[in-house]
Amino acid sequence: MMDTLPARLRGRLHEEQHGVVAPVGVAAGHPILRDWARAAGWAILEASPGPRDRRWVWFPTTHTDLRTLDPEHHAALVLGVGDLQLDADEWTAALAGSPAQWREQAYAAFGQWPAALEILARLLAQQGADGLPAVEELHRHPLISVLLAPYWPPEPLRRSAMQLANAALIAPAVAQALDVAPADLDILSDEGWLWPAPGGWAFPELLRRALCPVPAPGPAVRAAEALQAAGHTTAALTTLATAQAWDEHLQLLAYTARAGQGEANLRSQLASVPDHWRQSPAARYLAGLLARSTGDLNEADALYSQALGGLPESLVATVHNARGVVRAMRGLTEGALADFEAAAGGSGVTAGEASQNRALLLIQTGRHAEAELSLGRAVAAFRAAGDPLREARSLETLGGLQFGRGLLREALPPYAKALILQSGQPRDAAMTHLNLAEVHAALGDFGSAETQLHAAQVLVRAPGSDSGVAGWALRVQALLALHEGQPPQALHWLGQIQTADRTLHAETALLLARAYRESGDPDRAAAALEEARQLGLRADLEAALQGQGDLGSVIAEAREEEARLELATALLERGEPDDLTEALELIRTHGYLPLLSSRAAGTLVGMARDAETRALFPLRVQALGPLRVQHAGRTLQLADFPTRKSAALLMALALAQRPQNREALAERFWPGAKNPVASLQTALYHLRSVFGTPLVGTERGQVSMLFPVHSDLDELRGALSGPDTPRLAELLRPMTAPLSVFPDLPTELPEEREQAERLLHDALRVHASAQPAGDARRRDALRVLITADPLDLDSRMDLIHWHELHGEQEAADQERRHLEQARLALEAP
Repeated sequence: MMDTLPARLRGRLHEEQHGVVAPVGVAAGHPILRDWARAAGWAILEASPGPRDRRWVWFPTTHTDLRTLDPEHHAALVLGVGDLQLDADEWTAALAGSPAQWREQAYAAFGQWPAALEILARLLAQQGADGLPAVEELHRHPLISVLLAPYWPPEPLRRSAMQLANAALIAPAVAQALDVAPADLDILSDEGWLWPAPGGWAFPELLRRALCPVPAPGPAVRAAEALQAAGHTTAALTTLATAQAWDEHLQLLAYTARAGQGEANLRSQLASVPDHWRQSPAARYLAGLLARSTGDLNEADALYSQALGGLPESLVATVHNARGVVRAMRGLTEGALADFEAAAGGSGVTAGEASQNRALLLIQTGRHAEAELSLGRAVAAFRAAGDPLREARSLETLGGLQFGRGLLREALPPYAKALILQSGQPRDAAMTHLNLAEVHAALGDFGSAETQLHAAQVLVRAPGSDSGVAGWALRVQALLALHEGQPPQALHWLGQIQTADRTLHAETALLLARAYRESGDPDRAAAALEEARQLGLRADLEAALQGQGDLGSVIAEAREEEARLELATALLERGEPDDLTEALELIRTHGYLPLLSSRAAGTLVGMARDAETRALFPLRVQALGPLRVQHAGRTLQLADFPTRKSAALLMALALAQRPQNREALAERFWPGAKNPVASLQTALYHLRSVFGTPLVGTERGQVSMLFPVHSDLDELRGALSGPDTPRLAELLRPMTAPLSVFPDLPTELPEEREQAERLLHDALRVHASAQPAGDARRRDALRVLITADPLDLDSRMDLIHWHELHGEQEAADQERRHLEQARLALEAP
């Protein structure tokens, strides 16, 4: 008998409790709660408590009554019907005299209703353990009917209750399907015969079965259709099984069952079906799912084929898709493709899954153009079905397909669309950001790549995020470091990846091989490559770049797989005349700009004979800090130039941004020479020999750069014009050392030096002003600004104020002495 409160509820009731609101529900355990109140000396209320009442238990009659509770009682403990349910151990103790299996089955069927325990205990007391009926027949026992009598709805509602009892879950749409008036549904739910359940209401199960001991198939089918339409598949299946509507039950199972549910689940679903129905087409399909889950693919194929002979049209696509999966697993490619094509002709999620499966199989067989079309159909089907997560998955696959084919620009839109659909899915969104970062990096857009990487890292660091994505983020960091010519930094990031993911392990090994190769460590590069052999073409390409494989074979393999990026890389490395022509066209067409910064790109620059092609090979010059010039995969410093004047000449032309008069230029750099123009021509010859191509052209007495120029000064000027303070901070790093202009050419470029120092000073001032007043970054920025211009009195005053703000009086006094020295220097004649 239920004579004590459930243990979990006793722990919530205490002397300091403001008050307790009992649950609204027929036979929800009220007697035992009343007993507790009497024992504790608390008031038992049938009407809502007054504002000053304390230590009471109120038993509202309806859910509507709850609205009358005074706001003063917001701290009261409001109980739900589940709070008075016993757990399995308490149920077992209360029915200790019954057989264990019967007791467990009864708890599984009726344990959610406190009254069921008392009813079963009385049955046990009168019938004895040997006279207990089977659990599934309990509701038909005459004594149960007698004991249930106090809990039946009153006569005006009885018919509606019996109709609703056909359904395992009740919602307004179910009531409508069963011809129950909305007013009756409102009363049954408000007065507690129907208990709240996820998505609607439900009768306590023992009461439901007693109200409708033999559910009629017609009402049950209508109720199940309404439940399935609302997404309550389990309740719909229970409703159909209770009514023994096995044809509809099996068809619904066939719609919803998946091999991924697992062997035990599928066995359980089939076990509930009578033997007679096991031979129906829908049951054959379910048996096929079970066969596949056990690994018997041949039997699964045969069972699916048997099922197709008599299934309703609405299920044919589902079975074709399932058979296609099995045939693909068996290596029967053409049969699988035919099945997927048949299934894709339908609609809804099944059509999307079939198109997705067909695309994956086409990708495996190298039929990429067909796969692209099939993925487009999958996206459209999932979009029409209102399934954004599957739609995003197909878009991700499409982006991956385009990336693998080297169609980088075409990969960006599907990834971007997938990202929009992945809101609320941090792991998926993080992986998409990383995919976008890799595509942007391959296009040479490293700013966008960094932005996407940062967005992924923010998601990775969020509480509860998937730690597995962190390894992929480290891989992209390493990839960007390699693109930027920093193999040691790439090795640092790769060394932090610890993973059991075989794919990530192989991808990490491939990047390790590249990083070691570019670091000049061939032995470690070869060892790392062995861990990446499963990656196919990309691993074969790395082997060829290491000198372990044949570039010709790699080129042939890349053509077969339509892997344009790998093809361009291999052609560039082999470097035969026809190879270079084709590689340049691939780079120009698809935007593989990082290849033009590789070591092998120097062989291409000689083919740049028009402005459009030369635009692919910009000259990058650094004026802040040590001289550095980059072009076509080569990096030169001052020592790499034949003379200081040839280096200065190149910098002057590069920064001029317009043609220069030949005679004026010659007089500027060779004022004392017998023939300044001849000296100029000699310097231009030297530059051509150093870079392997004419960087500078002369025409009609004008000298100008033939290639576009990118300089750090231009970047600084662009950031300052905004101003783009984050970009300024990035360009002005490191702040720990003073930046200098043309330190390697202190006397050769006075005009350029003066303009650059003025630009740098303006940038430093804007950067310093952008730092928070009390932040140490403002102090550091002011110090750099003063180092660049010791006579900047305003910055010295700002630095004094900063020290005073932080109570650093000694440092402030020292800066005042420096300020006075600077003033004296300015006043000196």
